[in-house]
Amino acid sequence: MVLNASDAAQRPPARGGIVPSWLAVGAAYAWRLLLLAGALYVVGIVLGRFQVILLPVFAALLLTSILVPPARWLRGKGLPALVSTWIVFLAVLGAIAGVVALLIPSVSGDFGRLGHELAQGGHRIERWLQNGPLHVSRSQIDSFVTSIRDQLTKSSGTIARYGLTGASVVLETAAGLLLTLVLTFYFVKDGSQMTAWLSAVLPERWRGRAAAVGRAVWHTMSGYVRGTAVNGLVDASLMASGLYLLRVPLVVPIALLTFVGGFLPLVGAVASGAIAALVALVAKGPVAALVVVGMTVFIHNVEGYLVGPLVLGRAVHLHAVVILLSIAAGTVAAGAVGAFLAVPVVGTAVAVVTALRVQEVPTAPTDPSLTGASDGGRLRPVRAPRRPTAPREVGKS
Repeated sequence: MVLNASDAAQRPPARGGIVPSWLAVGAAYAWRLLLLAGALYVVGIVLGRFQVILLPVFAALLLTSILVPPARWLRGKGLPALVSTWIVFLAVLGAIAGVVALLIPSVSGDFGRLGHELAQGGHRIERWLQNGPLHVSRSQIDSFVTSIRDQLTKSSGTIARYGLTGASVVLETAAGLLLTLVLTFYFVKDGSQMTAWLSAVLPERWRGRAAAVGRAVWHTMSGYVRGTAVNGLVDASLMASGLYLLRVPLVVPIALLTFVGGFLPLVGAVASGAIAALVALVAKGPVAALVVVGMTVFIHNVEGYLVGPLVLGRAVHLHAVVILLSIAAGTVAAGAVGAFLAVPVVGTAVAVVTALRVQEVPTAPTDPSLTGASDGGRLRPVRAPRRPTAPREVGKS
């Protein structure tokens, strides 16, 4: 006999007070929560085993939500699916190559200037240590530098092992990127055929809910990508304008980093702002660094209270606290990748639950002629019963 929580709450305590009602209800909820936590733990282990495949699939879905609208527009003009997909892919790759080609000259010059500023900053710190309140001698500084060099020499084996680990990570990243591009190509080209095949495989009674869930997920993911891109573009424009007025080097790379950081809500703006403040500190001094910190706070408020609610409010209905906790949980579970995927995953889960709740149909046994019969997940309008008429007498018209 299964203990129901509501029945346990209504049941009076046992004689002698051995099992009070609150304890029975708590135990009923506790073992259910333990089973749910165990199931989630097993699902997490399985997903972790297949993250090399699952991450490219999820990234491909995000990219597909961007590339499908132009490919669909080209198909509407009469182009075949293969031709329209290739046109969209080549256009995106050409745009990325053009941006990189424009960045290389300016970035190389800025890095050269920044290296010179770093060297000058090192000399200034060295003079401050000697002539400042610490009065560190030249021999003490040389001894400290020599000890660091010796420590690095002793740790060369460990550094080499970390280098091999980093090389394997680079290879895995390259393989995941290639898989993401291939999956994106096929999703854009054959996405409608895949959806039709999946709908045909499912039982007929599930097709209505599956279609509703698919529409909700697609709307959430596409809206999240477009909204986050707009949000990151606004942040990058504000940051680039401020750095240009302050004459801080590496304006374009920091702006691109700010744009990418827009895909990490509440965290990306802080990380990119910290890097910008560090560059300003080295190149222009502490006053410029404080100004950049103030700019970062201003941009964060614009993102959180103006751009974010207007752009992302219709796509991902999540409170700022939910977003922050999601990013924290994703970071603990999967590091930077988890922080990147936390918000779209949680938003998609909320969209799925909402779609399933909307598609629920009452299951109480009723007369279909009075309440309406279900038709593909929808209820037909209820017809009012006919008014009874008096019986006709025999022989009268």
